[in-house]
Amino acid sequence: MTAASTPSLHPSLHKLAAKYQGLLRSLSMVLFLTISGGMIAMMAIAFSSGDFFNLLLLGVIGLILMPMVALLSWLLRYLDRTLSRQLAGASQLLREKQPITARLTPTGSTSKMGTLVTLHPTQENQAPIGPLHALINPSFRWSRPPRQETTVELYCRRLAPGDELVALQPDGHALIGKVTTLEVYYREKRLLTAVAVVLLALAATLLGMVAVGW
Repeated sequence: MTAASTPSLHPSLHKLAAKYQGLLRSLSMVLFLTISGGMIAMMAIAFSSGDFFNLLLLGVIGLILMPMVALLSWLLRYLDRTLSRQLAGASQLLREKQPITARLTPTGSTSKMGTLVTLHPTQENQAPIGPLHALINPSFRWSRPPRQETTVELYCRRLAPGDELVALQPDGHALIGKVTTLEVYYREKRLLTAVAVVLLALAATLLGMVAVGW
């Protein structure tokens, strides 16, 4: 999302948009400095030693880094599109839907998926059958969720699992999230843990191969 498109957002989302743009700039800079710095260091070692094996290894690592750079660039663009859609969807909810007054109660469960909270609509005719939960910040740390129960103005198409929501706090700060259930939350949490373990194993294997080569 570019700076030119930010004014079209609901005013309560402008700070979140600025935070998100700063994150993307920081990630791009960190990736550029890390990759370029690593290549410069490896080139210095290879050329200073004059060893043919080190030069060959440098070429192999360079070939490996090329698709990695392309993949990281694609991931940054994917992150940009995903967060832009979330901001646009939140802005649409704020402009088109009537708010529901609800109490938001933290459950104390926080993970990489976000912060799990319980929603309590204040009007009986708005309360669904069974407990209602929401996941705040499901894909990006937009803002810090409250540490204690608070009353919010809730914007959502339906109070159904999977639906996106925006909660305006008394100070005007927006919380972005989605409606969920405990069953779905814990299932996705287990899946995320398994994926993280596999990625760590692959990273350790790659680092081990590089270390043995040097």
